[in-house]
Amino acid sequence: MVTKLSIIANTILKQEPIDSSKLAPEKKHGIEAGKELELQSWTTAQHSHIKVVLANPINGKNTWLAFSDHVKILQNDNIVLLETSRTTSVMVKNYTSCSTKGLKGLDRQIIAEMNEIDPNCLVSFEDLNVECGPAVWAYLQLPAKKALAKAIAERGRPMFVNSAYRTIAQQQVLFNHFKAGNCGIAIAAVPPTSNHQSGLAIDINEPNAWKPFLEKHGWKHLGPSDPPHFDFKGSGTRDIRKLAVLAFQRVWNEHNLNDQIEAEGDFGPETQKRLNNSFVEGFGISIAGFRVLRLTQPLMQGEDVRKVQQALLSQGYSLGELGADELYGLVTENAVKKFQQDKGLVVDGLVGPTTREKLGL
Repeated sequence: MVTKLSIIANTILKQEPIDSSKLAPEKKHGIEAGKELELQSWTTAQHSHIKVVLANPINGKNTWLAFSDHVKILQNDNIVLLETSRTTSVMVKNYTSCSTKGLKGLDRQIIAEMNEIDPNCLVSFEDLNVECGPAVWAYLQLPAKKALAKAIAERGRPMFVNSAYRTIAQQQVLFNHFKAGNCGIAIAAVPPTSNHQSGLAIDINEPNAWKPFLEKHGWKHLGPSDPPHFDFKGSGTRDIRKLAVLAFQRVWNEHNLNDQIEAEGDFGPETQKRLNNSFVEGFGISIAGFRVLRLTQPLMQGEDVRKVQQALLSQGYSLGELGADELYGLVTENAVKKFQQDKGLVVDGLVGPTTREKLGL
């Protein structure tokens, strides 16, 4: 599958989601309507922007931000509808579905960050003769994709893929289900130790029929313990599992200024706790038509912030000298936390549906 960024109005690609007039020349790039740019990955970002990782860099940079009203995302020339409105918000630790397709928002942000840190660490194989299940991320390391392409071409039939690259968020959900005895999962590895986090593993239909073709090109069948599973054992690969952890840590820190974790790529108890506390919809996604307001960098700003601030002021909560300045900074977050404590809510500084309702918004 080919994914493109289609420019529908003259716009400026940026390195930060702020007014382009405030950016240095090297941090922005003008582009005309009608242009199309091939993408490695994309995700929603703050302040009505889309974060894209380009297949071909501009001014030496692959990662850019585009104003969402000026662009469209195309997959095989079909417009992708951005999932920006949800009626409920679910954390990873509370996710009950046996399918991991509901984690697409958070998954997309993690994968985009991985490819920003290390461009082309994962490449899509949807352009091959494959059919993928609804929860599948069709990504592999490049040598594994090339070997897979040869096997598929030799057999001359489409391959149905049930699992390929699995994000640490998906793996955490499977591990949670395994611990709880849910979904019939007999065994699940702790993130990021599964080979599915390496970009070197696939689970497929008809494993015995595919076995001779895959093993000819460096893939190894796991055997009776996990019949659909194959691992790529060929040359030219590397272990990218710490990269997946680092990507999540960076995404978390970008959106949680008051709860930072060390971004070093190690998956310890603190990282696992934050992963479980992440919303499956991803960070910066709106719930029930409203943004979930939180302390971020750059600060969230706008009319929705002002309304929250005015509601706090009207109920006697101080915002200091700044007042309702339309910026969700530390003073506003502290006022929200005090309000949540007083109302018996979860004290997390996030303005989601429950806090909004209690504020009368």
